[in-house]
Amino acid sequence: MVYAFIVGPVAITVRYWEEHDREVEGGARIEVRRVAEVIGGQHRPGAAGWRIEPVADGGLWRSDILTVISRPGNEARYHHHPEFRDGDVGRRVFDPEMTADPVGFTMTRLADVPRLLADVGAPELAHQVDRAAVDAVLPAIRDAIDACLARMPRVPADA
Repeated sequence: MVYAFIVGPVAITVRYWEEHDREVEGGARIEVRRVAEVIGGQHRPGAAGWRIEPVADGGLWRSDILTVISRPGNEARYHHHPEFRDGDVGRRVFDPEMTADPVGFTMTRLADVPRLLADVGAPELAHQVDRAAVDAVLPAIRDAIDACLARMPRVPADA
């Protein structure tokens, strides 16, 4: 399931994610992405609304609250991506503050979306975000993150 919260020119999406590579990481992926308004005349009648831009075109910031789920111990891999380049996320940034409290770190960033947008190089969007609307959806975003983390399989340390 993907949860999407559209606030002005941005969407905050939350979903359960598994990254399959040499190891499997699983957990919650939270993204701040651009949206484009679809006006009725640009689409079939009655279908006006918002289109969430793909990461390749509209990615702004990502928080990955992931742990290694392919082996015992559930090693944390909490990180965020403060810059998107050439249609993809930039490098992983491991922040001690995020390591200490990954959900709190993420929620603090989302609570001040205008500042986050300015920090990631999208200041033109910052003034378009309704802070009251963000405040109104923050509890639902937190619930969505918790629901995604609850889906994560746990491998006992002694397995």
